[in-house]
Amino acid sequence: MTDATDLLKPGERLDYLAREKLSIIQNPDYFAFSVDAILLAHFAKVPRRQTARILDLCSGTGVIPFLLSAKTAGHIDAIELQEALVDMAQRSCQLNNLTDRLTFRQGDVKSMEAARPLYDVVTCNPPYFSVTNKQTQHHLTSHAIARHEVYLTLEQWVAQAKRQLKTRGKLFCVYRPDRLDDLMETLLGAGFSVHRLQFAYGKADQVAKVVLVEAIYAGGRQGLKVEPPIVIYGPDQQYTPEMKAIYYGD
Repeated sequence: MTDATDLLKPGERLDYLAREKLSIIQNPDYFAFSVDAILLAHFAKVPRRQTARILDLCSGTGVIPFLLSAKTAGHIDAIELQEALVDMAQRSCQLNNLTDRLTFRQGDVKSMEAARPLYDVVTCNPPYFSVTNKQTQHHLTSHAIARHEVYLTLEQWVAQAKRQLKTRGKLFCVYRPDRLDDLMETLLGAGFSVHRLQFAYGKADQVAKVVLVEAIYAGGRQGLKVEPPIVIYGPDQQYTPEMKAIYYGD
């Protein structure tokens, strides 16, 4: 692994992914990855083969590609709107010696051309909140872009996933349960079949925090499987054994 000393800029920190033994550059002035991204990378089933092609939309500082790199020998492309986040992801890539397997690009998801060849898998941890939800809108623009549909709507990122996927390719995403009906309607309208769901709860006695979704484009298998739920925290405010295994390994 490359020495971090020459790659960190003022105000940045390193967050360590213990299970994968990788370090991610983060900056508190920008939106940092959360447990949602960790859960999505764990939920996603990606081909292990070297010829596999994977695309991560709304990649932020790149945590999902980094986590997926431990599950596949294939190449992973990532697209992120905010240039500062792309810069951090690229330097994290150097730090972890993964420049031959991960490619981070700055760009607008809406304006991407269809890839050739198309992708086997698309992952997305998109903005969750509509722009009309002012109560949850962050005062920092960088955070608002990551959390709210300021530049990218549900319909737009689903349409881009459709454009990038080969027939029977898979989309894995994480979303808010209170907008699951919107997500399902949009996916079905774009030609996806929803194959698998898993709800994650902050605590066992709380409502679901997020929902993880696997959808197959054009010709996918019929039938919906709902996985057992994930509970993040136990009564002692510590990670549950299942969550510890996701973060740290068995």
